[in-house]
Order: sequence, then structure tokens, then C-alpha cells
Amino acid sequence: MPKKLINMCKTCVQNTRSAVKIEGTLSSFFENKTGLKESDSLSPVSFNLALQKVTGSINIVPSDIKIGKEN
Repeated sequence: MPKKLINMCKTCVQNTRSAVKIEGTLSSFFENKTGLKESDSLSPVSFNLALQKVTGSINIVPSDIKIGKEN
């Protein structure tokens, strides 16, 4: 991925805090240091970019599917 796009994504997730609700009780807030929220508008874009890299590395041969060195 281009460095400029990575930096833009980092800017969007900086200082993001979350909490988890379990059985009606909210946890204390914690800082998100990696990844995007599921509802983030960049999620589908980042997923498609990652998937494009994976699909580009797939070689279909008559007997099986090879991804990199793995069958």
C-alpha cells in the first residue's frame, strides 16, 4: 500500500477510544491502537485492498490452489 494512504488511515484512527458492553455492564474505555472500527467507512476499502493483494498471489493449477508456496 502507498505510504501516503497508510498515513491517512492512521490519522483517521488516532485518539479513538472504545468500550465493551458485557451483560449490560460497560467496561472502562481503552485506546484503539490498530485497525479500523467495523462501521468505519474505510473498512470496505482497506478490506478490498488487502483482498486484492491475496487474489493477485493465487495461482490455480489443475489439481489444487497455490497461494505463494502453500497449497
